[in-house]
Amino acid sequence: MRKKGKEAEMKYWKKNSLHLVQIPDSMRVELIPCLPEGELLIHTYARLKKEGRELPILLMNANFFHLDGGYSISGMKYSNGTVIERSLGGYFVYCDTSGKVRIDTGQGKRIGDFTRMRWALESSPLLLPSLEASAHMEADIALQEHPRTAIGITEDSVILAVTDGRPAGLTCQKLADMMRQAGCHTALNLDGGRSSQLVVEGKQLNRQWLRRKVYAALAIYS
Repeated sequence: MRKKGKEAEMKYWKKNSLHLVQIPDSMRVELIPCLPEGELLIHTYARLKKEGRELPILLMNANFFHLDGGYSISGMKYSNGTVIERSLGGYFVYCDTSGKVRIDTGQGKRIGDFTRMRWALESSPLLLPSLEASAHMEADIALQEHPRTAIGITEDSVILAVTDGRPAGLTCQKLADMMRQAGCHTALNLDGGRSSQLVVEGKQLNRQWLRRKVYAALAIYS
């Protein structure tokens, strides 16, 4: 699938259970953090449309996050500049001041280190250039086959990847291998399981029978 007109550079394909979308690094990528009480992303798209907001051509789950101090695998920076300082030693994907998506491959950073960027969020494990899990990602989870979500960077594009739901699934190593095959030199695992959702123009592309409301999304705009 190649989109026409302004979206002509977006490419979609599927390899086994993995859905992949490639966008040029010139496309606008935004973080929509802390969705109200959590939402399925098809409902996020419908809500934005009802509110007359600018519609993203693509929505993908980012990470699981609770404002009330509940379970979280990551800290996050609001896209409007408000910072939530809750780092758990993971890896960060962020959008720099020029609008380019980057992945920081070093541990020990905190969300406050990215306050000058447009947005940033933390997750684990790092998939590429090598598989590296932070302390809050249990090693056995990375070794198990689960539905997965990932973001990767090539020389001139961003790759978004979401698997189908159970019984489909990948280990983090297999996901890393497939992201490398897609051309990524750097990639980061995001939230998975029932959170894995890929929505293009209001339609969810990945098969996911049991879905979880998510609290943050990555949005692609033409």
